[in-house]
Amino acid sequence: MGSPAMGFLHVVMVGRIMDPVHADYRITFTPLEDPLRDRRHVTRQGLDALTDFLRLAGVPSPEIERTWRTLARDRAHSIPRIALTPAQVEALGL
Repeated sequence: MGSPAMGFLHVVMVGRIMDPVHADYRITFTPLEDPLRDRRHVTRQGLDALTDFLRLAGVPSPEIERTWRTLARDRAHSIPRIALTPAQVEALGL
């Protein structure tokens, strides 16, 4: 299965729609070992799709709620201490 890579998930609201419920989100996983080389990202449309992605990535519910609150007032939020195995990275489309 491979050992997990520890890193950050960066969530950025992109495009013209700044309504968090309907916005497009770019989600980037940046591993700590080599933050410049292995950045991977996906996009999700709407808060429900973002929430589903974060749950699949193993983000705890309190951190998901913190992400919602931050995105209600800012365009971006970073979630620290996320460990993803190579299989999870593939399943998430990263």
